[in-house]
Amino acid sequence: MFKRQLISITLFSFLCIYLPAQIPANYYDKAIGKQSAELKTALHEIINPHTFLEYYSSATSFRTTDWHPDGYYWDMYSNNKRKDWNNGYTYLNREHSMPKSWFGVSSDEVNDYPIATDLYNLYPSDVTANEAKSNNALGVVGANIYFSNGVVKVGKNTYQGYNGTVFEPANEYKGDFARGYMYMVTSYENYANTWQSTGTSSMLQRNTYPVFNTYAVNLLMEWHRVDPVSSKEINRNNAVYRLQNNRNPFVDHPLLAEYLWGKFVGEAWDGTGDEPETNSPLIYKYNADNNTVFVQLKKPAEATFAIYYLSGKLKQTGKVDAGSQILLRDTNTQHNYEKGVYILSVYAGGFRKTVKLLVY
Repeated sequence: MFKRQLISITLFSFLCIYLPAQIPANYYDKAIGKQSAELKTALHEIINPHTFLEYYSSATSFRTTDWHPDGYYWDMYSNNKRKDWNNGYTYLNREHSMPKSWFGVSSDEVNDYPIATDLYNLYPSDVTANEAKSNNALGVVGANIYFSNGVVKVGKNTYQGYNGTVFEPANEYKGDFARGYMYMVTSYENYANTWQSTGTSSMLQRNTYPVFNTYAVNLLMEWHRVDPVSSKEINRNNAVYRLQNNRNPFVDHPLLAEYLWGKFVGEAWDGTGDEPETNSPLIYKYNADNNTVFVQLKKPAEATFAIYYLSGKLKQTGKVDAGSQILLRDTNTQHNYEKGVYILSVYAGGFRKTVKLLVY
């Protein structure tokens, strides 16, 4: 499969804990304008290259990535508030959120492949809950409960599309699990031929897109929508980025999930978190001769606009003029735009239209 050299982070995790982290400028540029399978592949090419960490160093990493503000390991699998990794017979261990058996890695090989050591799929977990979870699919447990600790449950599934035993996390973490699974099938698209899709409780198919079976798409998208990105996820995304040098795009831009498996499949992503207005009457034409953008509007005097760098920083804002044109002039410097790609949003008559703007 896809082995790489190991890098120990025992000291590095403490050196970088106080460094700020955010989405790097132009990080997702390669994905802008792509749709469906091409969009997923573009994201794969962005996030797959990363620092390959040693599996057993993850306990040290968790002191950075999963340390609760109140001073204990943030365990999504139980209500235990452990400050020590091992405490007698009750202890934490490393849990693969997406079971490693789904991607064909055995326990003996766990330190050999980046897919098995990726911190976006590894979490501190109560050992009893971890053992109960096993390699079961995610789902909604009904009356037939085989395990419950007040936070997670294992039992007979009641969510339409799958009749087996499932693992159900707490409501407050269902979106976390969904976005983690989305990351895994995107970052490791190159494992398409090794996904274990038959003979297991896997939610995967052996393809690069959509990868998730119909049951998984319905469940994960529902959890993604009802449990939006939390500050915990944002902080963890930043912390893992400092260690691995890659990010979870579904935490940075949650709407990306809709372009891959939801209501915007088949539409090109514009690089923003705005929902596309497919029925909007607005059309944009850039005129290089006079550095303007023409906007087709019924009532231009009532329209406003905002233009952003791809990093998300605001560059210009104002009103569309009476001739339905926008003069591209930096708000702060009053200079014309440099050549490049920007994001333009126009607001008119209750509609918002956002497009990629190429200045040449």
